[in-house]
Amino acid sequence: ALAAVIAILISLFIAYVIHRELVSKPIASALSFLAMAPFVIPGIVLAIGFYAAYTSEPLVLAGTMWILVFAYATRFLPIAFANAQAAIRSINPELEQAVRILGGTRMLAIRKVVTPLLKKSLLGAFILVFIPATRELSAAIFLYSTNTQVLSVLLFDKSDEGNFEMLASIGLVLVVITVILIAIGFRLLGRDFMLRRSAS
Repeated sequence: ALAAVIAILISLFIAYVIHRELVSKPIASALSFLAMAPFVIPGIVLAIGFYAAYTSEPLVLAGTMWILVFAYATRFLPIAFANAQAAIRSINPELEQAVRILGGTRMLAIRKVVTPLLKKSLLGAFILVFIPATRELSAAIFLYSTNTQVLSVLLFDKSDEGNFEMLASIGLVLVVITVILIAIGFRLLGRDFMLRRSAS
């Protein structure tokens, strides 16, 4: 969940900067490329990169939950970015300009205008990031430790041990959580929320 929140916040910042033209086009193109790049990087390669980067000074995260959080946030950043782009595009810039004409700052416009309009889109983005994150194994299998075992690795271990009763129980809980999240999305955002955001 924390990784999903981080991915959404980063993607919203990038999408806002790009679509409100706060940076030059070359920089905007570079930011967009970086946000979508993890989509084509295999999870194993991403995990090896994170392990190599965060096992030495100045930032040692290996063996902590933070290396998993940052790896997951990076892994699913493209999904969050695609949703953030669609959400920012749907908000007319003139609404923010009206606030600024009346003497408000950009931050005030973001807080009073943009954020309330983004609430449903943010919920949809969270669901679409959280669900695949619970099943991510390729990166987690290289980065977890005995103190930071995640659900996907636990399922893999139970399968490897032949403990199919526990495997089925955990799998059932995961399915129930997924169904509940999708039902919430359907209820609050409409029946086509997954299709609409995926297409965007």
